[in-house]
Amino acid sequence: MFKDDFDIYVFTSDRDLGDTQAFQHIETDVWTDQDRIKIMYASQKKLNYASIKKLIQTINPDWLYLNSMFSTFTIYPLLVSLRSKKIVLAPRGMLRHSALAIKPIRKYLYLSLLKMLNVDQYIRLHATSSEEANSIKQIFPNAQTISVVPNLPPKINQELLSREKKQGWLNMIFIGRMHPIKNLLYLLSCLENVYGNCSLKIIATKEDEIYWKECQDKISKLKTISIETMINMPHHEIKEQLEQSELFVLPTKGENFGHAILEALSVGCPVLISDQTPWKQLNSIKAGIELSLDDPSSFTSAIQQFIDMTDSEWQTYRKGALTLAQSHFNESTDEMLYFQLFNHKEN
Repeated sequence: MFKDDFDIYVFTSDRDLGDTQAFQHIETDVWTDQDRIKIMYASQKKLNYASIKKLIQTINPDWLYLNSMFSTFTIYPLLVSLRSKKIVLAPRGMLRHSALAIKPIRKYLYLSLLKMLNVDQYIRLHATSSEEANSIKQIFPNAQTISVVPNLPPKINQELLSREKKQGWLNMIFIGRMHPIKNLLYLLSCLENVYGNCSLKIIATKEDEIYWKECQDKISKLKTISIETMINMPHHEIKEQLEQSELFVLPTKGENFGHAILEALSVGCPVLISDQTPWKQLNSIKAGIELSLDDPSSFTSAIQQFIDMTDSEWQTYRKGALTLAQSHFNESTDEMLYFQLFNHKEN
């Protein structure tokens, strides 16, 4: 929606995080046009300070939007263009306490370096919620500009697809990075004590191989649950998987927004999530349930509740989920806020 008003260049990796091979059927290290947006899939040899500096100097963008906190795609552009006052940094929830608690030493050393460089005096920080803005403020108390601009919603279904649920049956789906913060191992443990015909689709991107191995070990011991894993599924194929599911489950340790949660709601798939997201009071509007992680048995009970639901009860939750998604979209002024984010520049 912004390509009519901005010239957009996207610089990204030629592979998913953790992969050893590049995507097939792409050109690397050259700009390609995709629907009037220029995209470069960078090979590993281009992910260095000198190459990124040359790239930025050649394009000379009005704004640099950094969509991460701790990656190469943030560190080098920050060092190259810090004092230009044309950087918008979106931490994407990585400054939440729960996120910083994972591999904390390296992260706090990096954040200490940024504070020494006074980065918060030169950059604009993009938070997607007031909760995330507070997390940012705790790390960068002297930040000059924190813009709260919610994520743009996905396309919302206008009506529910015709589906029927059998009592005593449940098709669940988990979508997220293979990382401790997404808490798949917690979910698998909760499934040990449920009864009924239950299945789980795991759609994930590989990130933490050690954690994934722990999850695989747990999966091998869950004899009564049908589990299907789909690693690195293309995003455009995920909506169909959600439409075929009866419950989206994500016991996350922390989300600044939760794209996958809204994507589930947008097709009328009820959600069972932790209370560490901005999505609250779900059960009161029959869109899903949010629970504390302190009591795993409550997650088990909630899953069992959905297994035991009649079709009529489940349809009520489906309607609540879709209504919540439509309400989020109708109340959204996100597009105008993004224009304001990139059209205002301090001297």
